[in-house]
Amino acid sequence: MALVIFLRLKMFKTIKSRMIIMQTITIFFILGILFVLFSAFAEDYYFSRKIGVIKQSFSVLQKEDISGLTYKNRYIISFEEQKLRFVIANEKFEPIYVTSRIKNLKPMAQNAKAKAKVENSIVTKLYRFSEKEIVTNNGVGRISGRGIITQDGHKYYLYVYELKSNMKIHLSFYKLFFGIMLILVAVVGVVVSVVISNRICKPIRQIEENTKLAVKNNFELNINENQEFVELSNLAHSINIMLAKIREQITELENEIENKTKVENLRKQFVNNVSHEMKTPLAIISSQVEMLELLQDKQKKKEYCQSIIEETENMSQMINDMIVIYSMQSAEEELMVVSADINELVEFTCRDYDKLFFTKNISLHESYTEKCMAEVNERFFTQAVSNYITNAIKHCKEEGNVYVRVMSGENNIKVEVENDGKHIPEENIENIWNMFYQGNDSATLNGQKGSGLGLYLVKSIVELHHGKYGCENVENGVVFYIELPKVQKNN
Repeated sequence: MALVIFLRLKMFKTIKSRMIIMQTITIFFILGILFVLFSAFAEDYYFSRKIGVIKQSFSVLQKEDISGLTYKNRYIISFEEQKLRFVIANEKFEPIYVTSRIKNLKPMAQNAKAKAKVENSIVTKLYRFSEKEIVTNNGVGRISGRGIITQDGHKYYLYVYELKSNMKIHLSFYKLFFGIMLILVAVVGVVVSVVISNRICKPIRQIEENTKLAVKNNFELNINENQEFVELSNLAHSINIMLAKIREQITELENEIENKTKVENLRKQFVNNVSHEMKTPLAIISSQVEMLELLQDKQKKKEYCQSIIEETENMSQMINDMIVIYSMQSAEEELMVVSADINELVEFTCRDYDKLFFTKNISLHESYTEKCMAEVNERFFTQAVSNYITNAIKHCKEEGNVYVRVMSGENNIKVEVENDGKHIPEENIENIWNMFYQGNDSATLNGQKGSGLGLYLVKSIVELHHGKYGCENVENGVVFYIELPKVQKNN
């Protein structure tokens, strides 16, 4: 419970602190288990190994000449170096070899001390000896082994032992040494865990700082994907993908907002302008209807009726243009287009005006090239061409000419409509594409007057098709053109 509360503290909620804490706990846990295992089983393991050494010494001495043993015997020396002590007596219980601390003297054999050891370790404990094998004992104060070796018809009694006090001194020293080593290993482990945690967390912090910086810079920055660890490189790559998608969505949202704002402003402007433009023809029609009631002259009545018809036609044309513009501006999805032959569309549109050309006494000259394919919305495109043709007829001089040309370039298709008539003042060329612009000079063929929506409609249609539009003054009049991307043959 305390550990949970400790880990929930704010200062320990970072990956670095958690890694250090968990690694430190793991290190101390493992070392603690090792220390407990050492303390619990090291002594028993040591004693079991000593019993094995005692048995080994018995087996070795069975092959040696017991009666001639001296302190120089290499086997005795090797076992005594392992803290074993020997008491060996013959069948008369006379000392043959007794371990002595004084190595430069002959081991005590006949002295009283040696005899006492034989008495205490062998004579009084004969019931513990066996001729078959060495008998071992793990006593309170010592670990020992007793056995009988028979050589040349004589028996020799062998007593091998090690004092436990010496063992425990060694084991306590080992425990102390092992405990100190555990502490040193734990300290080194903590330091190493801090270094490793810093090394792992440093690039994570760098990614965090770069991400914050990218957010402040409107998601325009990218995170370095060349990280030391594969997982962090994958994380940086995922963040970059996320930033790219956010940038894309922000751009789309901004464009959508801009388009919606633009369309809304255009709609408001359009409604206001149409309301304003409708007032004039309605006022004219209203006044002329009133005059018809007062006039007696049939010729005058006919003129007024013709004027009312013309104003009605203008209003009808204005409403039709308004419906087309509204349809384009209200389109939420991409413009629906098909691959069409521009020659056929233009020629089909021209045929609709043959009667008007004849009535106005205007000559139409058409020019077409090879098959020209482009992706267009047929309804809108023919509307744009129609507006160019009607505009050319309205502003063409009497008995003039109108030229309709379709030309194919390498990548584009160009449609031109040219008429013989007055030039457009250069300062007005940019304005003629604005909604309801009619120019300062409203005089046209037979006094016809436009709504000011035709060229604006052409502009809107061509922009929807990602094309180009424009007009130029030429020698005998004005030429209007449309350029559209050409559909290549391999498509």
